[in-house]
Amino acid sequence: MSGKSFNHRYIPGLDGIRALAVLAVIAYHFNFKWASGGFLGVDIFFVLSGYLITSTILPLKGNKLTVGLKKFWIGRFRRLLPAAYVMIIVTFAWATLFHKELLHTLRGDAISSIFYSSNWWFIFHKLSYFDSFGSPSPLKNLWSLAIEEQFYLLWPILLMLGLLVAKKKNKLAIFVFLGALGSAMLMAILYQPGADPSRVYYGTDTRSFELLIGCWLALIWPMKRLSSQKISTDHVYQLNSVSLVAFSIFIVSILFVDEYQSFLYRGGMFVFCLNAAILIGCVCHPVSFLGKILSWKPLRWIGSRSYGIYLWHYPIIVLGTPVREIGNPAYWRVTLQLLIIFTIAELSYRFIEMPIRKDGFRCYFRQYFVFNKHKWGSFTLARKISTTLIPLFLLVFFTGMTGVVGEEKIESIESRPTTIKIDGGTEQHSTYHDAEKEQETSQPGSLSDEEEGVDSNKDQNAVEPEQEENETEVHESYSGILAIGDSVMIDIAPSLHNIYPSITIDAKIGRQVSQAVKLAPNYASFNQPDKAVIIQLGTNGYFTNTQIDTLLKAFSNADIYLVNTRVPRSWEGKVNQALQQKAQEYENITLIDWHATAINHPEFFAPDGVHLEQKGIASLTNLIQQAIDTIH
Repeated sequence: MSGKSFNHRYIPGLDGIRALAVLAVIAYHFNFKWASGGFLGVDIFFVLSGYLITSTILPLKGNKLTVGLKKFWIGRFRRLLPAAYVMIIVTFAWATLFHKELLHTLRGDAISSIFYSSNWWFIFHKLSYFDSFGSPSPLKNLWSLAIEEQFYLLWPILLMLGLLVAKKKNKLAIFVFLGALGSAMLMAILYQPGADPSRVYYGTDTRSFELLIGCWLALIWPMKRLSSQKISTDHVYQLNSVSLVAFSIFIVSILFVDEYQSFLYRGGMFVFCLNAAILIGCVCHPVSFLGKILSWKPLRWIGSRSYGIYLWHYPIIVLGTPVREIGNPAYWRVTLQLLIIFTIAELSYRFIEMPIRKDGFRCYFRQYFVFNKHKWGSFTLARKISTTLIPLFLLVFFTGMTGVVGEEKIESIESRPTTIKIDGGTEQHSTYHDAEKEQETSQPGSLSDEEEGVDSNKDQNAVEPEQEENETEVHESYSGILAIGDSVMIDIAPSLHNIYPSITIDAKIGRQVSQAVKLAPNYASFNQPDKAVIIQLGTNGYFTNTQIDTLLKAFSNADIYLVNTRVPRSWEGKVNQALQQKAQEYENITLIDWHATAINHPEFFAPDGVHLEQKGIASLTNLIQQAIDTIH
């Protein structure tokens, strides 16, 4: 490889694409219902990164890249690391001072983010992109930067080898496209409908097709050869027509796609990225009308600062939004947070990103980090502020990272029972089963924890259901009542048991509808006209239409009471809409609208915004009792 400098032209329309992509991501993270597909903005960034990086180092002729490996990597480090490291340090320092409850998980997130491996860290630690409990990690958005940095390390080497082996760019383009297709197929194979999609969402292997599509575009549509000369009027019209169609598909996808649709992981993202490549290719051409529109100055401003905006928007949203209000944005808070995001992004662009890109690390450190008390009076205001704040933030960062600062202890899901199973029958037999008893009483053919997909640790937190001093009036309106649920059902189990002593309750933390489907055959005896089945699921994520139908049909002869959800996450509305639809489709289903009751009562919930306090337990139990008494 030669040591020549980068050789590419500035295309202002691409800044417009960057702006729309980052705004879509921000709208998605603000949980605006009209931007359910905003997460696809990251796909745009991936395709654009693949295209631009390949275009800048791809030779016009021959097999030698235009930039040396060392120079390329140093350039990427200058561009990405400083701003990201500042964000990580400041965010961690802020959490150390004001959100100590996050430190336990944030330490690992920060370390993995520093080494650009956070996407695999989240996979191995099973941290969902669509968090179920508590405050999300404020560094979670760095998973995409980790994939990009891993790409920057490997792709120049692979491109150099590919040029040597394939000789011709057209032939290499075929192999690159096949590689992209293979990555998309891996995503489709690993994806499980109704289960959390974070493995395929975070994985470098399952997301590399987006970057490779950009690389493929650079090979077949080289930026350096695009010219307005010798292009007919018909071709200009065709290019502009195609660009408008591609742009329309992009906007429609942002508005109407959501992360729960199976087609997205089975080719949908691949098609979306192909469309993004077409859009980028059209905008890059000098005759593009859309490119001129996207060159609008405000969009160019946002696009040129999109890296800083993307870095800072998520920690500002997470750390500046109470857990109970996640999923229900307040517009005054959104406005304030946007002002903070854009202000910090501008400061990052002016005082971190551009100076280091232009002058390098040594000059920057010499200017802002080297302290000389004799020259203090001549320092600029920016220099004085940086000289004072940098050591303080680093001190707080290292004290928090090393555990010198004590963590704030709050109740978490680990401190609650992980599973509850109350057998129907007399009161003294309605106990929580521990692991030892479960082994002694299990019957052949019964569903084990492993089959259901959850950990078997029933001996932990095993307790006897408590009886209140003033017991609630006993109601026995059905010959048998079954309650299946997740952690919310665990919270209300003792209260339900007080009202219905013969009730059978089976609940586990983290339970999904897909797991309940496998559990249902064990309770076939409740599929009778004189039985009632309470189903409280959806707290932990969305489900497919087939899964919920299968679960409901397992109790088609019983009266089913379907409890909707109040969970401060993006899937809340989707879950409740699906449950309402099922209540309208089936005559034997009654919808219990817990969401409407709880939405304006934050005091019902624990600090994580999901689990219930005593008032919430009493309210939900009463709601279920009223529904049963009304129907039967």
